Amino acid sequence: MEQDSLNKVTADLKEKYPDVGIRSIETNDNTGQTTFLLEPTKKSLAFLDARKGGGITPHTYREKAAVISRDYVQRSNLDLGAADPYLEDPKESFKRAIKYYYTDPLVGASTNILANLAKKGFENDIDDPNIKQFYDTWTFDVGFDELLDWIFLDFFKVGHVTTYKVLAKYEPRVSYLSPIPGKKVKTSKKTTGKEKAAKKKIWSKGFLPTAYTVLNPLLTTINGSLLFDKTSVSLTPPSELAELLKKPSGELTEDEKDLIKALPSDLKAAAEKGGEFQLDPRLVGQITYRKSPYERYARPKTLRVFDTIEYKNALKQADLSTLDGITNYILKITIGNDEHPVTSQEELEAVASLFNTPSKGFDVIWNHTLQVEKIISPEIDKILGEGKYKQVNNDMTTGLAITRAILDGGSDINTAEIELLTKGLMEEVNYARRQVTRWIYKEYRQIAEAMGFDRFPSIRWDEGVLLDTILYLNSISAMVDRRMLSYRTALETLNFDYPNELKNMEEELPLVEKGLFGILGSPFQQAKQDMQPVQNSPSGTPSRGRPTGQPTGKKDTNVNPAKQPGQKASVVKDITNMTPSEYSTFLDGARSVLSEDEYINFLDWASKERFNG
Repeated sequence: MEQDSLNKVTADLKEKYPDVGIRSIETNDNTGQTTFLLEPTKKSLAFLDARKGGGITPHTYREKAAVISRDYVQRSNLDLGAADPYLEDPKESFKRAIKYYYTDPLVGASTNILANLAKKGFENDIDDPNIKQFYDTWTFDVGFDELLDWIFLDFFKVGHVTTYKVLAKYEPRVSYLSPIPGKKVKTSKKTTGKEKAAKKKIWSKGFLPTAYTVLNPLLTTINGSLLFDKTSVSLTPPSELAELLKKPSGELTEDEKDLIKALPSDLKAAAEKGGEFQLDPRLVGQITYRKSPYERYARPKTLRVFDTIEYKNALKQADLSTLDGITNYILKITIGNDEHPVTSQEELEAVASLFNTPSKGFDVIWNHTLQVEKIISPEIDKILGEGKYKQVNNDMTTGLAITRAILDGGSDINTAEIELLTKGLMEEVNYARRQVTRWIYKEYRQIAEAMGFDRFPSIRWDEGVLLDTILYLNSISAMVDRRMLSYRTALETLNFDYPNELKNMEEELPLVEKGLFGILGSPFQQAKQDMQPVQNSPSGTPSRGRPTGQPTGKKDTNVNPAKQPGQKASVVKDITNMTPSEYSTFLDGARSVLSEDEYINFLDWASKERFNG
């Protein structure tokens, strides 16, 4: 067939059957075979049907299927084009750090543990009881204990802590009850310190900080030059302050009235009109995490794991999407077979309606040709395994410098590694304490100047929070026994109140002397429960030696067993068989009646006999 004729036939067929998608027709002159080149559409398909005379008959196939719409992980969801966390605005970093503290389990748990360890054991130490009581009372009145909880939490959560204080007339609460739990009120006139006060300062006697708060890092702005720390802090007043100022005076509580009265007028105006308020630098304090002088803002401790957290969240989204596909299984329903074919569309739709139900269970009545097959994923364990999270979790713990063994015991590291990691964790806690202690000393110094004190207390924290408890207690006990550590320091190190314990010991001493308290058979109570005739002190108590001015009594030289005829063999045998406690008591008895030179000779003889020379 000539090409012109083929083109004409092709054009006619395209016009008559536009949905078939005929592109061209080719013929083989040798065999006479004709080939149709087709581009079928989605709705129809064309082919030669020899049963109907070899003509071209278009057949349109009806498509019946259930379409499942499922969320899938896109490139935009993975946020592959996200900016480097270091380059983002510091306040945006603060915002993300706060978010991850509440949403990421590892970040939240590690932050809480570090904050709790750092806060533990805060005490004021000074040898002047009047100054100590003043600072103890003041810290209790201003809620300093709760303030430290806020500071350490934001220190590890955000990294940049800004404090603000309110100055007002301060007087320790006048009451017959002590404001300090467990402390007795002192009535000495020296309690308030010297009468003179610091001059030319906003501080003055009786005019001290009465309240502290921690400002929202998202609302504070650091302005000014960073050179030699010539910066200032401005605050965007929070919305709740504006609402408080708008409340009618009749609806305000007494605390709210006192707060409004203590606020600077400029801050009230900024809250009412909007905008920033320049804070008085004498009322602002800053505590920062690993910040150099040339940096305007400190960065969160968790900044280095921001990318890891986002990657981990993307893995979780992929797992959720996969899990959704697994739970939405495919239900394959077949009716009819070779012997009983089903050709009616109505029958297919009738069966489809039987399974078209929101219920997970099906009640279907049909003939024997019905076949139902549930198609699910055969590799769920490989898809949802925890192996892909191993590297992510390692990156998290490395970035946070903490081990899972401390959080939940979920680690396989050995004891030596635990001790090394614990030391590193303790140094992190000590760093936080140093930063907070510097801020506290600034406050204490200003208060001391205002009150006329010549010094202020030193801060003590609990140093045994991450140490072996038994070993720590034994070490303290041994140091006390060897008089390398005072009883007071030991008790305070163990978080006991020394004045309270001293009072208890004084009350219990007569009962101990009578034998009502104590452990019978203890090496410390081997002597009779009476007064020692020479030292004039209770039996069983540490000896202070011979009382001053008392003449030396006549020595009983027969105490030395070596000088007693007929007794040497039995005494030597007894010395050899004595327990360490009995031997120590034996030596103490000899020492109490012998002179120094006689006791040295006696000790030399006893040692040779007990240890066979």
